[in-house]
Amino acid sequence: MRGALISIFLLVIICSINAQNKSPQKDYLTFDYQLLVDNDVFTLDLSRDHYYSSGIYPEVRYLLDSGKNSKRIRSFRFNHRMYTSYNIVWSRLEQMDRPYAGIMSVSMANEYYFLKNNYLKTELEVGWLGPGSKIGEQQETWHDWFGMPHPNGWQYQINDAPLINLYTRYIHPFYSSYRFEISTETNLSLGTVYNNVRQEIIFRTGELRPIHQSSFVASSLGNKRKDKQNKTEEFYFFYSPGLEYVMHNGTLEGGLIGKESVFTVEAKPWVIQHRFGVMFSWPRYDLSIIRYWRTKENKEAINHTYVGIRMNQRF
Repeated sequence: MRGALISIFLLVIICSINAQNKSPQKDYLTFDYQLLVDNDVFTLDLSRDHYYSSGIYPEVRYLLDSGKNSKRIRSFRFNHRMYTSYNIVWSRLEQMDRPYAGIMSVSMANEYYFLKNNYLKTELEVGWLGPGSKIGEQQETWHDWFGMPHPNGWQYQINDAPLINLYTRYIHPFYSSYRFEISTETNLSLGTVYNNVRQEIIFRTGELRPIHQSSFVASSLGNKRKDKQNKTEEFYFFYSPGLEYVMHNGTLEGGLIGKESVFTVEAKPWVIQHRFGVMFSWPRYDLSIIRYWRTKENKEAINHTYVGIRMNQRF
C-alpha cells in the first residue's frame, strides 16, 4: 500500500511538471511546490514528542483556470501523519493515554478564489491507517539512527483500516482593510477516519492582501511574473480561535471500517483550538510559521501544542 501511494504521487508530480513545461502561459505564475511540516519539536521543547507528533505534507499545485470572477487551483498532496502516547518510552498498555496511529495517504483538491473575497477548498484523501502504513517502523528507525528514545508503544497501534475522507474549507471575511481583517472559517471532515466540524474566527493585522489574493490561502498562482523578488508583498500576524465538534476520530477510536483495535479510547466531543502565527509573502515565495494549541482530545490525555511551517515556491 505504501509503495502504491508513493508511486501514484510521483507519477502525478511528473505529469504536472510536463504539463507545465508545455504550457504557453509564460507571463504568469502557474505552478508551485508547497511543503508543510507539523512537529511538536518546533516548539523548541526537545522533550516534547507526543500525541500529534509529526505531519509531513509535500504538495504540487497548478492553476487550472482563471476567469473574470474567480480562479481555480488544483493540487495533489502526499500525507504522512504520526500519533503517539504522551511518553514514547512507555511500554505497558496500562500506561498509555492514547493509541499510537500512523497514516499514509494521497489527496487531490480544488481551491476556488472568488472575486468577492471568498475562498472555498474541497479535498478527497485516500490512503491507509494502521500497521500497513509502516509509520511505526519509520519512527523506530529514525529514533535509532539519531540516538533518540525508542518508541515502545507501536504494538498497541490502531489496526489497519482504509482511509477515505472528504474535506471542505470555506473562508468569508466580515471586515477587510489594508491593515486589519476579520474573517470566519468553517472546516468539515467526513469519512472513515476523521468526522468533525470546526468553526473559527480569524484576526489578521499587518501588510495584508484580501483573502482571495493572500498567502493565507496560497493564492498567488495566476499573478504576473516579476523579475525582482526582493520586495515583500505581505507581512502580517494572525490569531484564530476555534471550536471543534468531533463525531469520530479514527486515530483514537479506530477506523469505521476494519478489525477492532487492541487499544482504543473515546474521543471527546468538543475540542478548543487556538492558532497564531506570522506569514511572509514575496512574488514567488511564501513562508508561514504557525503555532497550534489544542485542548485534550480524549479524557486520559492533556492539552497539546505544536508548530507548523509552510513554504511555497512558485514558477
